[in-house]
Parts: sequence; structure tokens; C-alpha cells
Amino acid sequence: MISCQEMKELDKYAINTIGIPSIVLMENAALKLINNIDLNLNYYTIVCGRGNNGGDGLAIARHLILKNKNTKIYISGNIENGTDDFNINLNILKNLKADIVNIKSEKDFITLKEDLQISDLTIDALFGIGLKRNIEGLYYDIIKIMNDKSKQIISVDIPSGIDGDTGKPMGIGIKAFKTITFHKMKKGLLNCKEYTGDVIVEDIGIPDVELG
Repeated sequence: MISCQEMKELDKYAINTIGIPSIVLMENAALKLINNIDLNLNYYTIVCGRGNNGGDGLAIARHLILKNKNTKIYISGNIENGTDDFNINLNILKNLKADIVNIKSEKDFITLKEDLQISDLTIDALFGIGLKRNIEGLYYDIIKIMNDKSKQIISVDIPSGIDGDTGKPMGIGIKAFKTITFHKMKKGLLNCKEYTGDVIVEDIGIPDVELG
């Protein structure tokens, strides 16, 4: 079991000290999530933020597309503000002519609701363990729509909106039926089964060392 701060420090150690490129860790995370979903479904909708959790979601989308799965991708907020690894995966998807919608305002909710209702599985890649403030505005509405309209949701690393240390929703939280978390169990995931559903811990290649 690990705190969010400890997980961030291990990420930095793996990348900066060991020399594992962050994009490799992102790809490993995407592949592990793919191994934990039902690939016999017909329609997948992936909702992404612009951080590295969202980058995981984009990498997952690529693997689904390459398996010839019907895949719709939604990205919240200003798409120009993505992290470096997010942008790498976004550019690949653009080259693949992927079906991407940038959610900027309430008018984009119409297609989001429609796709979630016909989708067999929603993949939540909005926010990871780096979330520091309560969710409100556009993002609150996106999570509410995901909860209300999805048949079932799998969360990437942690249900979006959930505090990774306490397990409490930060204004609102995704209610997943399964959460695939990476490297080690986060402390907060033990206390909020109504949000996490079943939690599966997957190794993505981060060395298991004691930092301090």
C-alpha cells in the first residue's frame, strides 16, 4: 500500500534515476488495462483529461482501434495544454484518423450522452492521483454524465475525483465497476468500494525500492 506522494516519487525515480522513459511506463499501463477489459464488446468510449492519466487513456484507445474496435474518444478542456506524453499519443491518434471530440462546453454534452448510452464500456481516464482540488464546473458535469449514462465504467489507476489517500470524493467521483491501479495499491482505494468496484493492481515496470 502506498500514498499518492510516494507513488509520485517512485515515478520520478524510475524516470529520472533509472532512466525508464515516461512514455514506456504509459504504454505499459495501457497494455495492462487492455488485458483487463472484455475485448468482445462492440463499442468503447474513453473520456480523457489532458494529464498523464489522459495520456494512458489515449494509448488505450490506440490499442482498441488497432484491434478494429469501435472507439470514441472524448478529451476535456483545452486540448492544447496536454503533457508531453499525452501529446505524443494524441498525435498518433490523429494520424490514425481516430474519432476524437474535444469537450469545451455544454453543447458537447449531447454527443457524449449519446455515445455513453450506446457504448458497452466507458473507460475513465480523466484524473489520476495528481488531483488537488474539488471538481466543479465542466468537469463535475462530465463525471455526472458518465455516472448517469454509462452501462459500466473501468477507471485508469483511480476513479476520477477520488482522493487517492482518503478515498473520499472531491466534490464528485466516478463510480466504476473495476479500477486498474498501477504498481501498488493506493491507500484511498481500500475505503471506497462504491467508487472503485473491484481493484486490480498491475505492475508497469517501476522498480520496487524504498525511497527516503
